[in-house]
Amino acid sequence: MPSSLSVPAHSVLDMESVEVETAHGAPVSFIRAGRSWHAGAPPVRWFERVAWWETAQRAPKDGMLRIDAEVWMVQARIGHNQRSPLVTFELILGHDRESWSVRSMEAVAA
Repeated sequence: MPSSLSVPAHSVLDMESVEVETAHGAPVSFIRAGRSWHAGAPPVRWFERVAWWETAQRAPKDGMLRIDAEVWMVQARIGHNQRSPLVTFELILGHDRESWSVRSMEAVAA
């Protein structure tokens, strides 16, 4: 059934938690699988509709459930080696505005 809503092609199962360092709200570096990645280009931000029916989250009694996710495309390289190739990642800011997840590389490439 066609839908007029833009639903991201990923699910929570496609993502893993990462530690992210930010500057003015934008990711500048992150640690994934024990490796330190640093942005080699300005990150790009957009918002996507969350597949809320795939999560176990419920709307808080005194608030609203966020149905949009803040996504950042980050081109990063391992460490500070300028000769290291840039790799594109999509980082998703958690609903708590503190936790971050990275999409699996298969989801980014799709």
